[in-house]
Amino acid sequence: MSCHYDNRRSSSMLRHPSDGEAWKHFDRVHADFAIDSRNVQLGLCTDGFNPYIQASSSPYSCWPIIVTPYNLPPEMCMTKTYMFYTCVIPGPFNPTVGIDVYL
Repeated sequence: MSCHYDNRRSSSMLRHPSDGEAWKHFDRVHADFAIDSRNVQLGLCTDGFNPYIQASSSPYSCWPIIVTPYNLPPEMCMTKTYMFYTCVIPGPFNPTVGIDVYL
């Protein structure tokens, strides 16, 4: 779980999410969290879809939430085995405003 910390590279090629500027910014802002390489960093992914294909004018939508641990090595980080399907947010509208209520 400390692969992201042990294999840091200074090249401009992105091999892992930890090589990105967003990860480095998070480490600078939250230095007390970044000190321990075993702290789990998670990625949250969501995308909505309309379950009723025939009724495309229907406002109903489903938003699955998938969580991925980014502490794993690059070859494991984005594989299906390590993507955890946590919940589905159903409803007539996009849940971006109230997504924290579900999480």
